[in-house]
Amino acid sequence: MAIEAPSSAQQKQLLKVIWFAMLSAIGSYTVVCLLVVGIQDAGRRAENDSLRYAMTGIATVLGVISVWWRWHFLSASTTQEAPAKLSFARLQSHSLVVWALSEAVAIVGLAMGLLTQSFAEFLPFAVAAAALLLLHRPSNLPLDRLEATGQ
Repeated sequence: MAIEAPSSAQQKQLLKVIWFAMLSAIGSYTVVCLLVVGIQDAGRRAENDSLRYAMTGIATVLGVISVWWRWHFLSASTTQEAPAKLSFARLQSHSLVVWALSEAVAIVGLAMGLLTQSFAEFLPFAVAAAALLLLHRPSNLPLDRLEATGQ
């Protein structure tokens, strides 16, 4: 029994489901940070500047790599010739890397919030991760470059 390749519509739906799950994870991290740190300390900022700078640097590098990866592997062709077709597996793989790098920004922020016991330290990382995921949303992928599959 042969397994049929998913249709174009199924492929697009799968990408949307994965992307939404990764975006939803940021909401989960927010709830975890609030529960662990406590609501009464939600606005308190930590005094540890060196840790803040280190974590911000790590998150910035992750965010920049996500943008670079997307630009390098998933950008639309800027030349006049037709852009190369992408297999769904390749598009999905590169999308997962980009989305994971974006989500990792929130994970760094969660670590920061838990280490400093400050929700205010976590929040900018969560917002940045959500912004990166919105930037890399499925509707911004080069879906027009997908190789034709079954209906």
